[in-house]
Amino acid sequence: MARDGKTADRKTLQLCRQVQKALSFALSESGQDSLLTAYVEDVQPAPDAGHLLVSVHGDGDPMELLKALYDNTGRLRSAVAEAITRRKAPELAWQVV
Repeated sequence: MARDGKTADRKTLQLCRQVQKALSFALSESGQDSLLTAYVEDVQPAPDAGHLLVSVHGDGDPMELLKALYDNTGRLRSAVAEAITRRKAPELAWQVV
């Protein structure tokens, strides 16, 4: 479900699954302790496929995890760009759950 209550279309949902898979791999390869224990729980359009809300769960301090995610957003977005077939990689917003 998209944040505005509308159901996301098939292609958007497919993109979200691809991004979730790419980010899960990128987090496991990060080498940073706070990111190694994290996993991507969900990816949703926010509000569209150009901006995605990534829900991440991890052990330890949620604020430390959130800071690590924002500090590594560029690298993680690059990993997404390599994994998907789009001209422009979506912007990523983080949420620790």
